[in-house]
Amino acid sequence: MGRIISPNRREIASKRLRFLFYEIVPIFIVIFIIQILEWTILPLIVDQSSALFGVSFNFIRALMIFSVVMLLFYIYNRFKKKNLNISKEGLALHIGFLRLYNLTKKNYIYQLLYSVLLFFLILIPLEFLLIICLPQTVSLSAVSQVFKTENSFLLLDNFMLFLFSASVIQFSISFSEETIFRGFVAKRGSEHFNKLSAVMISTVYFSFYEVFLNPVVFTVSYYFGVIWFLKSFLIGLVLSLTIIRRKWLFPLIIAKTFDSIISIIIIWEFLQIGNISHLLIFIYSPLLIISLILLILQRSRIKESLQIGAKMVKSYFRNDIKLKESSSDTIFRILFDIILALLIFLFGFLISV
Repeated sequence: MGRIISPNRREIASKRLRFLFYEIVPIFIVIFIIQILEWTILPLIVDQSSALFGVSFNFIRALMIFSVVMLLFYIYNRFKKKNLNISKEGLALHIGFLRLYNLTKKNYIYQLLYSVLLFFLILIPLEFLLIICLPQTVSLSAVSQVFKTENSFLLLDNFMLFLFSASVIQFSISFSEETIFRGFVAKRGSEHFNKLSAVMISTVYFSFYEVFLNPVVFTVSYYFGVIWFLKSFLIGLVLSLTIIRRKWLFPLIIAKTFDSIISIIIIWEFLQIGNISHLLIFIYSPLLIISLILLILQRSRIKESLQIGAKMVKSYFRNDIKLKESSSDTIFRILFDIILALLIFLFGFLISV
């Protein structure tokens, strides 16, 4: 029994549970309450069958999630609770969080470059591979999307109106998701404990969210669910490593927004005509050519990023020298990170409805 509750393991568990119950759960509960108010009040103002409802719902939700995290971080900082770490940069919690969205004259070019690289070298190839490996992806995604009340814009006949609605909605969804998964869980978690633990917790949580909250993923086969999970895990890992290294959220939001817009256009076209093989070739062929060109032009930067990323991931599975971890402590840490990701996912049902 003594070995199971060794000081190292108590420290590993206590830091993660403090983060869960002092920050994640309160923030999720407040978001849930405000979301219930939104679901109650918004239908009284906007017709649920109109495209405007989806635009309004997602845009308001994005602003609400950002505002709740900012407000509670401000309150935490104001009262300076003993068990809540101030940002490692020495900033107030809400200021450190706000800086993740900072675009300056010095860094906006680099943020734009990262957006382009993430979009063309990670998201587009993975989406294309998913469609090649699982041809039924588009039809299943269409089924899972079209019955959601806030997705009535998918039934629009006018393409320009659909595109405008899709752009606002997908930006709002990407903003909300990156705020929670990367800005909050990954970045804030890294200020509580090991950075790579925060990365893995965020990545596993994101993968659970992508797979188990999609009602059609496991309706085809176990193989389909595994492929979808692996794709989500790889995307989540790259995006989480990026926020830890660069502390920029906009490149992640922009890259995911454009990727989601392309996916939703394909779904819209499928709902319109059914056969979209020609559209897939028309869309993905030029995008993959651009991906290949970027891979050649940016090969040194990409190689360096891959080496740094691989080194960071490998360090996660090694004993932490600073904490004097034993091999069994490392195993305990990894298992507890998975458990914490599962707990966050379960509490995350509050903000996923």
